[in-house]
Amino acid sequence: MFRNSVWHTVNNVWLETKDALGNSSKVQMPDIYVLRFQTSVICVAGQYLMAAVLSPKDAKGETDRTRKVMVFVKCDVLTVE
Repeated sequence: MFRNSVWHTVNNVWLETKDALGNSSKVQMPDIYVLRFQTSVICVAGQYLMAAVLSPKDAKGETDRTRKVMVFVKCDVLTVE
């Protein structure tokens, strides 16, 4: 199982210009934060399983070991007709 958790954190202004009439425009690009993990699990139908525990980065870009993101999965068996 390969999973991504993605967050849009902020929009950064890359370029700000004004034309001859004084109209301003901005070019903004999003900052995206991604946590990834890859694992294999065996689970029982209908039960939850903790798949991963991840430590996100802080504002300085260093791993913040005081915060955790826990990822759980639930296996359901579906009958397809």
